[in-house]
Amino acid sequence: MKIIDIAMKAEKALLIGIGGGGDVISTIYVKNFLEKFGVECICGGVVWERYRRDRKVGPRSLDEIEGVKRISRTLGYVSGSERLGSITPIVSQVADFLKERVLAVSITEGVVTLRNDLQEFINASGIDIVFGVDAGGDSLARGNERGLTSPLADSVMLSALSDLNSILAVVGFGSDGELSKRELEAYLSDLHSAVYGVSIVDVSNEIIEFLKNVESEASKIPAIARNGYFGKYNFWGELELEISILNSLIFYLNLKEVYMRSPMARAIYSTESIVEANEILNRMGIKTEYDLEKEMEEMDRVTAAKNPSE
Repeated sequence: MKIIDIAMKAEKALLIGIGGGGDVISTIYVKNFLEKFGVECICGGVVWERYRRDRKVGPRSLDEIEGVKRISRTLGYVSGSERLGSITPIVSQVADFLKERVLAVSITEGVVTLRNDLQEFINASGIDIVFGVDAGGDSLARGNERGLTSPLADSVMLSALSDLNSILAVVGFGSDGELSKRELEAYLSDLHSAVYGVSIVDVSNEIIEFLKNVESEASKIPAIARNGYFGKYNFWGELELEISILNSLIFYLNLKEVYMRSPMARAIYSTESIVEANEILNRMGIKTEYDLEKEMEEMDRVTAAKNPSE
């Protein structure tokens, strides 16, 4: 099966940024590709703003999003004016850019509830196929990679989508800085029979302007790579990547096959909360983005205690 054949047969697709943060932005690239074949697309993303934007640890529930139009316990529509505390969640920023509703996805309830809610939403909305959209490729991780820092959200979403008619779209080929290009090449080679095809991101002036005002390096890198950037690129003040045209590629894979090769996603298949899922990964010796945020929160507390007047 080729991705072009899949696109030509589909009428309506749900595209979910699975890693939290700015992964929802990368759904725009996949949307642009699918719309060439007349596919109607609904974009969405996991609501988990990175700690540098949102000082609350962990992903957010729908109850915490002011203005969301709730569909179920884990799914709701945003249109651009919603607030998450003092910030606008990135899903709402994408909705404002697209001038259409975007699906906010909460993973606080774990895998079981989310899987059921997604299935009901898919049935009610007449969706033919779901694309789990991952900025960078860390969803291919096995759990023992040195640079892996955010495996939890990807694992929850891989597990939740594993029983649905789903494709994994890896956007950016290492643009999140977590897996090396060699690791990605090895995993994609291992998954060779599950690869449906490859496309390249389309970049308009409107997208470039939008990316200047939204916080997501992993989803921004494919655009600058498509525009010819080649060489070292520094982001978040701590990472340096070698960028080339390869970072503008989108790989489309059978999501079920990726799930079967993910010890993390398989281990949390029956979880009923994000805390339970995180504890399981911890027992496997895996540190997650949830753990990192708890550490940063503790560092903030210590700093505040040392400098009470600030």
